[in-house]
Amino acid sequence: MDLRSRYSTLFHSKRFQSKHFELKRSKSLQAIHRTFSLLLALSFGSVSLGACQPANQDTSSSKADTVAQRELSQEVYVWQRQWRDANQSALVESQSTFNGVRILALQAHPKPNGTDIWFEVRVNHEWLQADPRPKVAVIRLDGQLTRLNNREALQKILALIQDWQAKGTKLAGIEIDHDSASSKLAAYNAFLRELKSQLPHTLKLSITSLPAWLSSPAFPPLFDNIDELVLQIHSVSDPRLGLFDPAQGWQWVEQLSRLTKVPYLIALPSYGSAVYSTASGYRVENEVPMRMPLADTASSQHVARQELMANPQVLQSFVKKLHTFADPKLKGMIWFRLPLEGDKRVWPLSTLIAVAKQQALAPHIELEIVSQANASLALIPNEAPKSTLFQLVLVNKGNLAGKLPSQLSLAAQSCSGYDAQNGYQAKLTQGTLVWQLPQATSTERAAEPASSQFAPNLISAVELSPNGRRVIGWARCESLHLQGIYAP
Repeated sequence: MDLRSRYSTLFHSKRFQSKHFELKRSKSLQAIHRTFSLLLALSFGSVSLGACQPANQDTSSSKADTVAQRELSQEVYVWQRQWRDANQSALVESQSTFNGVRILALQAHPKPNGTDIWFEVRVNHEWLQADPRPKVAVIRLDGQLTRLNNREALQKILALIQDWQAKGTKLAGIEIDHDSASSKLAAYNAFLRELKSQLPHTLKLSITSLPAWLSSPAFPPLFDNIDELVLQIHSVSDPRLGLFDPAQGWQWVEQLSRLTKVPYLIALPSYGSAVYSTASGYRVENEVPMRMPLADTASSQHVARQELMANPQVLQSFVKKLHTFADPKLKGMIWFRLPLEGDKRVWPLSTLIAVAKQQALAPHIELEIVSQANASLALIPNEAPKSTLFQLVLVNKGNLAGKLPSQLSLAAQSCSGYDAQNGYQAKLTQGTLVWQLPQATSTERAAEPASSQFAPNLISAVELSPNGRRVIGWARCESLHLQGIYAP
């Protein structure tokens, strides 16, 4: 029965013939009838209109799905001051994931006497030209810009552009990386205005921005002289917060979104730092080693040192959230920095790619038993089997750092010697070699520096990085086979 028939049946039912509705032709009843008819007409009209619309037309959930599927640009900084062969392989391997590269090209160290020190990175232009991605040359200006010789800086930057173009390397733009104090933004803006007026029109001008600038009234005027902004939301302000605080970072992104008139990107960390805690505060060591005393001269206390590393899982969740941020001015993100083989304070490239592509993150630690026959230990031929020297190596074949196994057991036959390394202890019991990683006692944990107990993302001595290898000992046996590997 359709809706109209059911209404007709209802209208003529005993419910409508009750005492309350005895006057069938009364004006009140006619009014009710007309009202029902009108509602029915509107109802059928609404159903018909809805049937003509697409199934996913303009609903809040569909809007959210559309935003979630929005693709953002992902670029990466090339920040090595000395290029080596690993730069070429890293550039090639990263092309399928990152659609732009920003290359440290020039760095200035202003001096109080006006004699600024400039360092130009000797990049490999042949490798860059083989890379099809858009390239941005980054000029790092250290110190206070008011002490920089602006005229010399402009000459150096323009000369760099001409040199790269003469060598055949096409630039999409330049980026000025300057951690100006908020009180100096007006002077910085004057420099940018002059630089913008002298740049070729084919090049965009980008600048990095500190979160501290967002509250300065001198910040919005910068938009008039730049084409693009890069918000850096990673640093060590407090080791307890690590290198990256996602809650605070998101507040900065929303704040910038309300202020900016130019497109912007978010700079995200994929690196680590050493932090030294003293009575006077924290000092951060990045690429350049720092010479720190063993004790703080002011307090005579031990100088605590800890290694912090950006957490891949936290960053992956943040990237996923950025993809849902409905601001058309947000272009994407830039990762600091492109890892090279052998780099210690940066994620391996496999981890960085997995985070950027929203792939599953997991460690996968295996034991490699590397054998090498030792002829000097061979016994008399045909009377006894030859002993073999085995080296035990833990290898992480996953894309995320993982804790070392607490125990490994190996079936061993006729062992003449064995030893453990790198924190493990070994024992032989009834033909089974066991490698054990002792757990830290409560007394040992209490003796650790306080800062290492609460700092998140701390690089642990009992963790193995992706692609990492750690020798845990050796054994000299006739045969050696893994029986089991146990998680901590």
